[in-house]
Amino acid sequence: MMRRRDFLMTALAAGTRPNVLLINTDDQRFDTIRALGNPEIQTPALDSLVRRGFVFSNLYSQGGMVGAMCLPSRTMLMTGRTVFHIPERNDPMPAGVTVLAKAFEGAGYRTFHYGKRGNTYIPASEAFQTTIYSKEGFEVRAEQPERHADQVIEWSRAGGNGPFLIYMAPPVPHDPRSAPKRFADLYDPAKLTLPKNYLPEHPFDNGDLRIRDEMLAAFPRTKEEMRRHLADYYACITCLDFHVGRILAALPANTIVLFTSDQGLAVGGRHGLMGKQNLYEEFKSPCLVAGPGVRHGRSDALVHMHDLFPTLCDLAGVPVPSSVEGLSLAPIIRGRQRRVRDDAFAVYKDVQRMVRHDRWKLIWYPKVGRFQLFDVAGDPWELHDHSGEPAHAAKLAEMKRRLTEQQNKHDDKFAPRPV
Repeated sequence: MMRRRDFLMTALAAGTRPNVLLINTDDQRFDTIRALGNPEIQTPALDSLVRRGFVFSNLYSQGGMVGAMCLPSRTMLMTGRTVFHIPERNDPMPAGVTVLAKAFEGAGYRTFHYGKRGNTYIPASEAFQTTIYSKEGFEVRAEQPERHADQVIEWSRAGGNGPFLIYMAPPVPHDPRSAPKRFADLYDPAKLTLPKNYLPEHPFDNGDLRIRDEMLAAFPRTKEEMRRHLADYYACITCLDFHVGRILAALPANTIVLFTSDQGLAVGGRHGLMGKQNLYEEFKSPCLVAGPGVRHGRSDALVHMHDLFPTLCDLAGVPVPSSVEGLSLAPIIRGRQRRVRDDAFAVYKDVQRMVRHDRWKLIWYPKVGRFQLFDVAGDPWELHDHSGEPAHAAKLAEMKRRLTEQQNKHDDKFAPRPV
């Protein structure tokens, strides 16, 4: 059963269906856009989307059961399904599941994908009518944003019948980070500010402290090395932004643009970490939506990666497949709702669980029997853990109950319940 069929038929009759560009970068943290409050990075193209579009400030992937968190995030995006209901990378398409490309193709869209083969659910990528995989290797990494932009622009100009869906998934700013010299020269490591939650090392065993991403820098983290990593990270993002600007200038005006990333990461020594194998706020992704029918605004609603599938369908007048578990964010964009859920939930392997409700966030480390309770509205850097304070015992108990509810709701069979 498909939803919004009446809306789709009206759109088809009017000939007003928009084109859609979905950009999903690799490991880009939510706060790496100048217009969203980071004065040390240069992102004029993304700033333009912020100025004319809608921003979701609290987009969380639901994580995954592997260290390469990119893969489950992208699978959730392409299927619209929750973390424990997605297939493995090479699994055949589950019966009854419709992926993003097929949903749009069924509504008369031409579909195109350019991305990295190694971090995606293969059947979802190959469901696009045209799929091109990135060449990999350090020697070509600096050229990837330009190659992606060239391919997207070339394909869009080739023309064809009907509107298009383009899914562009560049493999940057994932390491190894290499940007052309003109972008690298924009960032002097000595002039960059370390995050307020910088630490030389994580203060306790989080269950997986020596995962690959964490081995990209020495222990303990030095301020000099963390600034160098930040400079490389920012240079790759600015290079990508330049080529996103080329794409935006080349596409038709009736194109809905959704810019996001599979997840963020802690590069720069946030909480003494470097990678994405944690559930602190640095795990969040940017989320910008712009184009026809999208008002200018911003929302602090708690949203998930798998919500983007039905959101794009809703904005384009495409029926949402019944297999989709995400919730459309279009009502928030249109000003009809303030939120679509009360709680956000995320996992990392069997070693970490997270729930966020309103301003409060609980992280649980079941392998080491430890909790962290943060007031992320008053303490966005998560510097002050309230879990051991008697004054917050009731809040801790409430958040444990909420976490248990989310684990049950999402069929979490991999970790015990905190209560």
